[in-house]
Amino acid sequence: MFLRQLTISTVIAAFMALAPAVVGKAFAEPLFVDEFNGDSLSSNWEVLNEDPDSYILDGGKLLIVASGNANLKTGAVPNIIRLKGKLPEGDWVATIKFTMPYQTGREAPFLAIYDDQDNQLVATTNSWSYYEGIRGARTFLTSWKRIGGKESSFFSVIWGGSGGKAFAADQAPNPFYLRIVKKGHTYTPGTRLEGMNETQWTEHRSLTWLRPKGGLAIGIYQLEPVKGETPMSIDWFKIEPLN
Repeated sequence: MFLRQLTISTVIAAFMALAPAVVGKAFAEPLFVDEFNGDSLSSNWEVLNEDPDSYILDGGKLLIVASGNANLKTGAVPNIIRLKGKLPEGDWVATIKFTMPYQTGREAPFLAIYDDQDNQLVATTNSWSYYEGIRGARTFLTSWKRIGGKESSFFSVIWGGSGGKAFAADQAPNPFYLRIVKKGHTYTPGTRLEGMNETQWTEHRSLTWLRPKGGLAIGIYQLEPVKGETPMSIDWFKIEPLN
């Protein structure tokens, strides 16, 4: 069972965040909420490939710093922060709200169902630069599913133009919402750019996973070796039932 860590403001925020959703609306009490208060992660979480110098709870936020070259597809990502226990039953939506400067053009903040390098379903708002790896040019909603190492993937541009004009780190449309909606055996990644005053979610095709393994996980990595590091500040994580 997931521990309920709820406040009245949390419930109201949960309803407001999901009200525009096309695939379903959450009206019931959240199954799980973590607002990352205190000075350490709750016992609901486990940290895979832990690097204690690269994450901390600070001021009611979970701060994770990414550096170097990593990828979930190789299992080499430090600080994969994963919920313990089984996935929730029924239909649900898992969401994170975060802020992140695109400092290198190779950042990949993620929300995932993660078991290991060969079994995962991942949603990320990654940015890609065509200017020798500095800053960003376009920001994407990217997702993939790997089962036994076999992969299906999709992506779509959510911010920036096809001309690829680089933008500075402080111009990224923060904060971001990133979610995965589970309905039946399908999982639909989505994002919303609060910094752009968007009310609708950007989604693309759903991924089907009949026998999901692992648990819901959050974190960040850099896709390639680049200069500099990237801080990701997560305001909250929540799971809500759909009706």
